[in-house]
Amino acid sequence: MIRRLSFLPFAVLLCASAPLAAETLDELDALADRTADEASGLALAREQAARGEWLEALASLERVLALFPKSHDARLDHAVLLCRVGDPQGAEAEFKRLDEDDYEKGAIERARADCRPLIAEER
Repeated sequence: MIRRLSFLPFAVLLCASAPLAAETLDELDALADRTADEASGLALAREQAARGEWLEALASLERVLALFPKSHDARLDHAVLLCRVGDPQGAEAEFKRLDEDDYEKGAIERARADCRPLIAEER
């Protein structure tokens, strides 16, 4: 009985640290491979977002940004997805980091405008 109880905290910790969607190591390796290149990482995040997998898309973009911190497309997509998951402060912080000169004219303002209704829904 004592041995079972002493194992219980470790079992709880192990379960708590497991990913929500239990991926295999092969699946995680494939995701890492797809985000090792800026273009394929962006494509993966956009595929995930199109399926409504907002958190997965955010994770993919964060991996891209870790490797390519100057990726303008990843930064803009990241801001939009933060807005979609209900993090208007995070989205605004990302929008403020963007430079209009790096994007098509009006792209940032259009993205911000698309976020406004989503932010209003959260309130």
